Amino acid sequence: MQDETDPTTPDGGNTPPKPKGMKRVGAIALPAVVGAVTALAVLAGTGQLGGGDTTIIRETASGVTTSVSSARDAATEAESAAVPSKGLSVAEVVKRKSPAVVSISNETTQGGSLGSGFLIDAAGHIITNAHVVDSASKTTVTFEDGTEAEGTILGVDTSTDVAVVKIDTVPTGVSPLPLGNSGGLTVGQEVVAIGNPYGYSGTATTGIVSALERVIESPSGFTIQNAIQTDAAINQGNSGGPLFDRDGRVIGINSQIASKNGGNVGIGFAVPIDTVRPIVASIIASGTAQHAWIGIQGRELTPGLAEKLGLVGKRGVIVASLDDRGPANDAGMKAADSADAAVPKGGDLIVAVNGTPIADMADVSKAVANRKVGDQITLTVLRDGKSETLTLTLKDRPADVGAKK
Repeated sequence: MQDETDPTTPDGGNTPPKPKGMKRVGAIALPAVVGAVTALAVLAGTGQLGGGDTTIIRETASGVTTSVSSARDAATEAESAAVPSKGLSVAEVVKRKSPAVVSISNETTQGGSLGSGFLIDAAGHIITNAHVVDSASKTTVTFEDGTEAEGTILGVDTSTDVAVVKIDTVPTGVSPLPLGNSGGLTVGQEVVAIGNPYGYSGTATTGIVSALERVIESPSGFTIQNAIQTDAAINQGNSGGPLFDRDGRVIGINSQIASKNGGNVGIGFAVPIDTVRPIVASIIASGTAQHAWIGIQGRELTPGLAEKLGLVGKRGVIVASLDDRGPANDAGMKAADSADAAVPKGGDLIVAVNGTPIADMADVSKAVANRKVGDQITLTVLRDGKSETLTLTLKDRPADVGAKK
């Protein structure tokens, strides 16, 4: 993870700039998975709670259809369309959605671990966190009614902490969960979390979206942008479970808690479903995760910078530097004369992505992350006072981009 004083930040899995006044959270961030042998112990913040580096939380300031969202069975689509705009009661969300939330238990070299997951299609694909299953030699999926199935791990993506598990047969009467959109969430919006904290299966908690555009760090050291912060109680064992909106659609994967003692203190984090959707689609299609990437380091145009650059009243992202392997470089984007300068002059100012105005790197990240490799996007930039439109074809992010140095 970059130092918080670093003014520039790359897209596609790297850290957006930190708004003024934000500070590093003093608590450790615990991936919310239970180690089966020491289920109630407060241990290090690692995937199996058995050792390794502590993950630190840092604060910061509609998806393309994929095989995951388009392959839902007809019953799920019909239910989704029938949901009233005013939303469901918490009790209805729990009643309707709990059957598709599963417990995932693993045999590991450390004895075992326990987390959560959820069914997304009739073919038996289940989404969970990478840190829930990454070191498993055997994975067992248990549904609410007690039905057990052996799970096959199709693929994991440690950089976004996402994994896909496949079972051969879905229990009769269990409907896959519809995936929603996380891009339109608002702070204060009511949410419901369902999972298996400390092995207590089918546990539901409720709360609100308490903040947006948080940046969390995956257990492998990559930054995950635009995480959803919630005060719905999330504890160890909730990892991999769904966070629902009040329409019963999955808006995120519950993944981490910020805690000084290992227990819930009202600060939990979910990986946004708009980030998850294309990763899952690529894992299902090929067994390998792909990450849409444009290859820039950007800096938010603050009012102070705007005044110094003669751009008063403008908003957007200054292109501080370019990766010569990236689509932005291929499209002829122009970077600042010096990426490290206090006032980065000479670079393009990105003001819109696909015609939608943007204000900071978090906006750029959201626009890119919910698309798949090979998609085209348009960037509107101001260059030397004139507006230009650049068309980029998204590439797969290189493996050396985004990891903690």
